[in-house]
Amino acid sequence: MSSQSKDYRVDRETMADLESIVEGSDLETAVDIFEALSDERRVTVMRLLGESDLCVCDLVEIFDIEYSKLSYHLKVLKDAGLVSTDRDGNYVTYQPTACGKDVIDVIQQFE
Repeated sequence: MSSQSKDYRVDRETMADLESIVEGSDLETAVDIFEALSDERRVTVMRLLGESDLCVCDLVEIFDIEYSKLSYHLKVLKDAGLVSTDRDGNYVTYQPTACGKDVIDVIQQFE
């Protein structure tokens, strides 16, 4: 019996391909999205927006939190490109972006 262990290293061509991914990748957007979704309340906001565009006033009522706290969470989601806003007078409504809709699809898989 041979005591030689299996070589699990990838071949040179595969290694070159992997290195080019690392060198050519700009994963900042992905990191921003994952950071935005690292809070349960923000994930829940995304899930709710999967049902309907919502006014900030509705979200404040749903979560029963201060406007300033909710505003922070919405800003994080907007900065990550997951939601956009529409203003009509004093009312601001939030809706998911195309990327946000993809995130909602993933969230719904865990229900």
